[in-house]
Amino acid sequence: MKIVHVLGHNSNWNIESYFNQEIGDEFLITAFTFGSNYLSNKRIQQIIDLSMIDLQFYGKKSKISAGKLNTFDFHPQNGNADETTNIYINNCIKSAINYQIENGFKKIIIPLCYESDDWNEITPIIKDINRFISTRKEEGLKFYMTIPFSYDVARDSDMIDDILFMLTDMSINFDGYFIVCENKPEQGNKLTIDNKLITNLSTILKTLKGQGFETIYAYANWDAIIYLAQTDIDYITIGTYENLRNFSIRRFTEDTSGGKSDGYYFSEKLLNMIRAKDITNIRGNGMLKNIENDKNIFSSLILDRDYSWNIHKPDVNKNYLLSISRLLLEISQIKNIQQRTLYVLFLIQDAIDLYEDLDNNYIAFGGSESKNYHLDVWKQLLLKSIQMKPSKFMDKFKEAKSLL
Repeated sequence: MKIVHVLGHNSNWNIESYFNQEIGDEFLITAFTFGSNYLSNKRIQQIIDLSMIDLQFYGKKSKISAGKLNTFDFHPQNGNADETTNIYINNCIKSAINYQIENGFKKIIIPLCYESDDWNEITPIIKDINRFISTRKEEGLKFYMTIPFSYDVARDSDMIDDILFMLTDMSINFDGYFIVCENKPEQGNKLTIDNKLITNLSTILKTLKGQGFETIYAYANWDAIIYLAQTDIDYITIGTYENLRNFSIRRFTEDTSGGKSDGYYFSEKLLNMIRAKDITNIRGNGMLKNIENDKNIFSSLILDRDYSWNIHKPDVNKNYLLSISRLLLEISQIKNIQQRTLYVLFLIQDAIDLYEDLDNNYIAFGGSESKNYHLDVWKQLLLKSIQMKPSKFMDKFKEAKSLL
């Protein structure tokens, strides 16, 4: 598994963490942020040979003033509404493929427009692009077809089965798939806890990998932990700001802006983001040990009593990059999937116990984001994936703890 930095706003933090802390392996340039003039950025020049580019065709018929998508002549955003037929879109995609090859990219991300639920319209496009790829194959190039799942499609098991049949049953010329999935967490949560979506996305990643395709899980949040627990994933992206970690079609169809926030502290021990405002209460009750990340210079800095919190500070974001990359690497190094799943289950149970300890020490979280809302869901889904009863797991967990 390789870790890929998603480069968006303040991408210098990603690049600095790569060179200074050896975080990550490769980079994903986002067309929305950089536009066609990405090489004018001196930081991008430093890592261009390690980079892919996502040309982000997601908002097919949308005209938005935000971002720089329209600086690419072939981007569908430049077309008129009556032009966005399948033939027009196919030609845009082919131009995007040629553009990447001509500009020296070795991993070609084939863009695909996001459709809410009309896969009858998408299938002919994928088949046509699959045929086109056969004419562009050359030594050293790999082609990854973007598959953008809407929230509704990702929850529809029958539709997922049909899509997977199509993606694996054709005479495929793609080397792999660039998986983008729209998540819709409940109000106040950072991660979705929708059983259907998590189960189906797990199935997608496992099936494609099992059929010999490389997989890129793009715009991944720390929910990547539960998917990596169940199968090998070749590339997982990590990002700083939330819009680089949680795919939303609205970013490509509407002029949106992020909400105000003091920032969040990602805790490896709790497998969760903790609001900056909640840290004061945790510190006041002498419980920082339950959340602090070990061997993490950014964690030590931002947990200091006198630290002035701001979501736009590099330390806040680099703490996440270092912590999540460390967790993903530890998980990926366990080759046996059953053992890997158990390892992640142990991490989850440790986090559940730490939350209970915080509760017993009178810690009240002011925001639902900081709370233990996702861990029991993850635990039960992973136990089901390996067909282990919760009681048997707890016996194993207690036995392992007794040996420490």
